[in-house]
Amino acid sequence: MRKIIGEGNRVNYGCIDEPVEWNVSDFKLLDFFDREVTGLRKKLAYHKFNFMGINSGDYAIGFAVVDLGFLYDVFAYLYHRADGLAYSLDVKLPKSTKAIAFPDDPDNHRISVSAPKCRVDIVKDQAARTLAVDCDFEGKLAFSGTFPYGIGPDGPLRVLNPSFPTRWTFTEKYAPLVPTRFELRRDGRPVPTEAGKTAAAYDWTGGYLRRETNWYWTSIAGILPGGETVGANFAAFVNETYYPENAFWAGGKRTRVPRVIYDFDPADPYSEWRVFDEDGLVDLRFRPYGERADRVNLMPLTKYVFRQFVGTFSGRLRDRAGNETAFESLPGFCETHRSVW
Repeated sequence: MRKIIGEGNRVNYGCIDEPVEWNVSDFKLLDFFDREVTGLRKKLAYHKFNFMGINSGDYAIGFAVVDLGFLYDVFAYLYHRADGLAYSLDVKLPKSTKAIAFPDDPDNHRISVSAPKCRVDIVKDQAARTLAVDCDFEGKLAFSGTFPYGIGPDGPLRVLNPSFPTRWTFTEKYAPLVPTRFELRRDGRPVPTEAGKTAAAYDWTGGYLRRETNWYWTSIAGILPGGETVGANFAAFVNETYYPENAFWAGGKRTRVPRVIYDFDPADPYSEWRVFDEDGLVDLRFRPYGERADRVNLMPLTKYVFRQFVGTFSGRLRDRAGNETAFESLPGFCETHRSVW
């Protein structure tokens, strides 16, 4: 098992295809002038979040539990490709709440929320190689499912990088997760889900991220008409140093990508986006049809502008052996994020 923090306060950076010991308490956080940061300031600098996106037929679900250091943010939404936004909820709770349990362990955990408007249960078990979710938001959006999940060379992309000379970020991304069981309810009524038309994307991130953090982000999780599964995770402005968080999964294989480029109009984000790389491995076009957005100003603690777009991707992915996967209208997400936290 690999420790996140080694001797002498050295961070064990890398692409990690094995379980980790999350010994975050051993890390000595330093400020700009290499003076140690302790107490409340250190606690406020530590963040983690778990997001999942689930695509099932014409529906797209997004939900997350976010630890901002001084408060929790829990959100969920449901989009229908033709009808638009069907449901959205955002609950912010103080860090002192007993309603949320969010353990410091990316490999084996039970993240739970038991609040008046929402119930969330995310259980990740490396020994059983499963990820299970069971959520209910006001009785208006409810879903549960079990997904095969295991660490390995073609499994989740897990990278540990410097986010600043004195800070670090660990992130784990994986797609597509095809459930062995999945149930969806809307307004208390079951929504029929077809085998072979449901796939999920997973994101667990934690560490001492930059005080000012920005990113563009892409996540794809889908199943082609012939049954082949396709997933991807791409980002810019974050985790670009050392071990990028860019990869796609096609044909059961993971292909890492050094960097990607986003070409879109921030003033008109509902126009077509292009996501591509210089080596010809990635060439995608994204068409948004909806979004979940949040804008918060709680300075000096935090401020952020967040827009997570739901849409479809068309284009191609090519692995290093030259095998190409082309597709049209595969579901996924693109996101813009600016924050001071």
